Amino acid sequence: MSNYAIKSEEKFMGQNAWFSLFMGFTLLIISVYPILNQTSTPLLLLGTIAFLGSFFMFVIRGGFTWKMKYHLTYKDEYLNTIDTIAYKHVVLGLLFSLGGVYLFSDDLSLSVSHSMMATFYLAVMSLIYGASILWQSKG
Repeated sequence: MSNYAIKSEEKFMGQNAWFSLFMGFTLLIISVYPILNQTSTPLLLLGTIAFLGSFFMFVIRGGFTWKMKYHLTYKDEYLNTIDTIAYKHVVLGLLFSLGGVYLFSDDLSLSVSHSMMATFYLAVMSLIYGASILWQSKG
């Protein structure tokens, strides 16, 4: 594998991590927004701008192009290992968040809907995936 291809995959992995973080923050804002006592439009607007900004940054900086195919694995073995470890972190984080929700389910049953919890779980998974990739690639 050429050095250029490895650098290209590293760049794609970094962009994927940042996109996951921004998407996670946006989903977290969306999932928590209905239960806030003093809901504010700037909070929802900030989440929307963060998501759209990260999406356009991802597309403009070369994330997905018309010719590029999305592959589930990376060709470089080191990047593939980072990706696999990040998915393991996602599963562990999801299990802990499911356990936490189960422990506090009596308090949450009246104020939280199923769609809010599904959005919360997606936010947790996105945040953990992006943070895990960034943490591993820097360290």
